Amino acid sequence: MGTTHGDRPDRADRAAGYARFAVRRAGWVVLAWLALTVVMNVAVPQLEEIAGRDSSPMVPRDAPSMRAVELMNQEFSNGDAESFIVVAMERTSGLTRADRTYAESLVTGLAEDKGDVAFVQDVRDPALRKALTSEDRQARYLLVGITGATGAPASLRQVAAVRDIARASAPDGLTVQVTGPTATVVDLATETEHSVLRITVVTIGLIALILFLIYRSFVIPVLILTVVGLGLGLGRAVVAWCGLQDFFAVSTFSGSFLTAIVLGAGTDYAVFLVARYHEQRRLGVDPGRAAAVAATRVGSVIAGSAVTVVLATLAMALADLGFFNTTGPAVAVSIAVNLLVSLTLTPALLALAGRRGWAEPRESKASGAWARVAGVVAAHPARMLTASLVPLAVLAAVFPLADLSYDVRDPLPDDAESNQGYALLGRHFPVNEVLPDYVLIRADHDLRTSKDLAVLERASAAVAQHDGVALVRGVTRPLGVPITEASLAYQSGLVGDQLDQAQGKVAEGTSGAERLADGAGQLDDGAGQLAAGAEKAVAGADRIAASTGKLTSGMTQLLDGADAAITGTGDLRTGAGGLADGLDAAADQVQLAVDGLGLVHDALATKSLTCGLDPACRQARTGLKRIWEAERDQLLPGLRQAAKGARALATGSGDLQSGLQQLRAGLAKARNGSRQLADGQRVFAERLGDLSAGADELAAGADRLRGGTQQVAASLPELEDGLAAAARHLRETRTAADDPASGGFYLPPTALEDQDFAAAMRLYLSPDGRTARLAVLGSTDAFGPEASDRVEDIRATVETSLNGTRLDDAEVLTTGMASTNADLRDYSMSDLEVIAGFALVAVFVVLLLLLRSLVAAFALMATVVLSYVAAIGLSVLVWQYGLGIQLDWTVAAVAFVVLVAVGADYNLLLTKRMHEEAPDGSAAGIARATAATGGVITSAGVIFAVSMMALLAGRVTTIGQVGFTIAVGLLLDTFVVRSLLVPALATLLGRRLWWPQRAR
Repeated sequence: MGTTHGDRPDRADRAAGYARFAVRRAGWVVLAWLALTVVMNVAVPQLEEIAGRDSSPMVPRDAPSMRAVELMNQEFSNGDAESFIVVAMERTSGLTRADRTYAESLVTGLAEDKGDVAFVQDVRDPALRKALTSEDRQARYLLVGITGATGAPASLRQVAAVRDIARASAPDGLTVQVTGPTATVVDLATETEHSVLRITVVTIGLIALILFLIYRSFVIPVLILTVVGLGLGLGRAVVAWCGLQDFFAVSTFSGSFLTAIVLGAGTDYAVFLVARYHEQRRLGVDPGRAAAVAATRVGSVIAGSAVTVVLATLAMALADLGFFNTTGPAVAVSIAVNLLVSLTLTPALLALAGRRGWAEPRESKASGAWARVAGVVAAHPARMLTASLVPLAVLAAVFPLADLSYDVRDPLPDDAESNQGYALLGRHFPVNEVLPDYVLIRADHDLRTSKDLAVLERASAAVAQHDGVALVRGVTRPLGVPITEASLAYQSGLVGDQLDQAQGKVAEGTSGAERLADGAGQLDDGAGQLAAGAEKAVAGADRIAASTGKLTSGMTQLLDGADAAITGTGDLRTGAGGLADGLDAAADQVQLAVDGLGLVHDALATKSLTCGLDPACRQARTGLKRIWEAERDQLLPGLRQAAKGARALATGSGDLQSGLQQLRAGLAKARNGSRQLADGQRVFAERLGDLSAGADELAAGADRLRGGTQQVAASLPELEDGLAAAARHLRETRTAADDPASGGFYLPPTALEDQDFAAAMRLYLSPDGRTARLAVLGSTDAFGPEASDRVEDIRATVETSLNGTRLDDAEVLTTGMASTNADLRDYSMSDLEVIAGFALVAVFVVLLLLLRSLVAAFALMATVVLSYVAAIGLSVLVWQYGLGIQLDWTVAAVAFVVLVAVGADYNLLLTKRMHEEAPDGSAAGIARATAATGGVITSAGVIFAVSMMALLAGRVTTIGQVGFTIAVGLLLDTFVVRSLLVPALATLLGRRLWWPQRAR
């Protein structure tokens, strides 16, 4: 076809002028592009080198998890560490002394690398070394902080440096691996970089094969690959230069996606031009003119196609995530460079090859097949529309079932070092030992008080109760359980200890108490012996009573004799004299007994304090008194009176009768006294016991009792002090525990000075005491969606537990792998909305400007969006349900940008041809346009799909998933949307397709 029906000649001529310049100066144009490509690649460092200088993190620095990392880094003295990695060590036979020496030397070696390492856990500390060693003593790890942020290319060099240092002096038999989220991202970037060459080779090989099958010539594939190769080389150099000038950041992922997209898009542009060139050659146009016309006629379509891709990928620059904003601008710049190369270098090469007859078209059977397809669509548009919509709708229905993965480990093979490190740690340590979530609580005052610590424990306890939380460590529970000193059981024990201390003071008087007991025992024994002695004294008392009875009997006889003497005088004088002497002697003996008894009674009554306490002693003393009083008052006076009477009788003084009567009266009185004496002696015999024998021991026991009592009295003040201390502690505990915010937790101020507690404070409280952190170990995979979902709940739980307390206004932040993934999920969703919205608007505007039809622009946008949703649905079926692998979070956004942009390109090419062939919306013209573009669009779509499918040649699953999704989307767009759906819809709409244009 010679001219475009709707084009004005002047506009065509201007466009043809640029094309004619490239054709006329073809040699110079080729040399210029070749020289520029060489110079740029020599003068500018390679893209990978520029990417390695970037420091963009995986998530923005203002993300909550990153702000928490920065705060934790500042408050807990981790230096300038932006991220952390783990050096894991294992010896299955058990760690040796050499392994310990190696770990200690590793601390020194890493600390010396100031440029890469900002922090190293010091395993030279015995307590810390024990905590970092597994219970089976087969594994150990240490945490290393590096200055590069997670995901930043700078971390590649730093992780590699740590790995080199760690392996340099590792003992034989000790497995050493560097792992952790940052190391995983580094391994992912490294694998991606290593995959670029493999992907490039595979892509070029597949493209060359397809081109050879399409054109059945070596010249055309070489020509196209030359254009694409120069475009890729120059595009990479320009992107590297932009990165060097800080126009935008580039990353390792920029190079991998840039290569695949440029190879696919550049090939498409060249194929479009070659197809129009061959069309002109079949019409008999000379090679130079054919090349110029091809560039003129297809140039606007290629420019529109490139602009849609550029604008769509530039939309990624608006994203917050580094993966997007470092990839999108790079792709956009490289596509813009390839647009210029394609519109000038391709016509120049076609002109050079055509003049030598190397680029002549060959007959193709495909044109007939596409004519038949176009005829069927034109004849049955409604059926074809339904037939194309049904499979797309079925696949689109699977789209909502997509379960995106944010696990950075999944894209890596199992033999990646970071994945091997995770496996090592999993064999010896609890789940998530090195992947805890951190909760930071930032207050406006010092938290090192009993009340604030109680609030922190309240928050820890609340988090520990959350589903999916295995362990919570913090200042109040450094080992995962509340510290013993703060439990009620411990507080009760503390009171018991203080009472025990008081008891200990009393125990110092135990010997005195024992002596008191011994003295009491001896006193009891003495009393017993006194009773036993009293029993022994009964016999003697009985004998005295018997003698007294005899005395009474004698007195009776004497009285009888006195009576007889009164009636018969006998030898009265002699008897009276002897009687007087006998009575005087008896009176003297009785006087001695009376004096002795008086002394004994006085001793018992006034000298012995214990006799008054003992009933038996008191009764014995009473009986003794009665004996003493009978002898003193009755017996002794009677004997004196009788002796006086006998003496008077013997000397003859007084009347004999009177003397005898006095004698008889005295004897009668003496007999009564002897009877009282006998009665008293019987009572004395019954109550006395062994009073004299037990008295000595009773006195000794009483003395020891007095000494023990004195020692007990001396201990009582100390016991009082201990009880007072216990009482004070109980009152303080009651006051603290009575506060609802304490939750029953109370740590006395004295505990804050404990060395072990001070170590916990250094780990979980900042030096100024204003920031506390909790380490939360989840029971589920830290990279999984359950952990990410749990993070927000944990933060809300902590904030709720602080309500109404002294920490009500404290700032609560979370970080860790789960927090980072949660932020990654939130940002990726918001970025997808931004990218999709901007890309749709940009592509719609381009379509509207090129087609000048609202209906056509809306229809094409709807078809490309449907194609995208169906492609995601098919990927979900293949990957998620077929292979059991979740789609990576990057797939949705990257696939959207490429499929919408490239799909719009293919539809744009078809629709522009429809506008040329059927400006009035006729079915015949639409069929001609479908048949004319069928081969070229199918070839372009297959080539682009193959170039994206080549991403599966890499070892990174993420890249493979992106490539697969884009490839199937392009194939759906090529064989279903472009071939059936759009022609059928255009046929049904007719001239309405071009509204508000007027049909010519």
